Amino acid sequence: MYLLEGFVSKGYKCKVYQLKHSIYGLKQSCRQWYLQFHQAILQFGFMMVKKDYCVYLKRSNYKFLIMTLYVDNVLMAYNDLEMIAATKGWLASNFVMKDIVDASYVLGEKIYRN
Repeated sequence: MYLLEGFVSKGYKCKVYQLKHSIYGLKQSCRQWYLQFHQAILQFGFMMVKKDYCVYLKRSNYKFLIMTLYVDNVLMAYNDLEMIAATKGWLASNFVMKDIVDASYVLGEKIYRN
């Protein structure tokens, strides 16, 4: 990354910018987003599945919620409405999000419900 014309001062020709936070378009922005999401979701009580770093699980007795992360999209499978409502509320309070409700396709695969 080079300094813009007019920003080079005498004696500071070799100085560079220091990035204070990540933004879209940078090579590391996806990684920074994942790290922020990962830390937050672990604090909320989810466990990361060791075989796949983008799958998280939360269990409570017979209740479960499986959450998958693909880039900046989250897909959830669950068997308890209270758990999903609490999780969606928590996500909405910590991240800017849209709830699309029922997914019909994910990564080119059709979802069937019974």
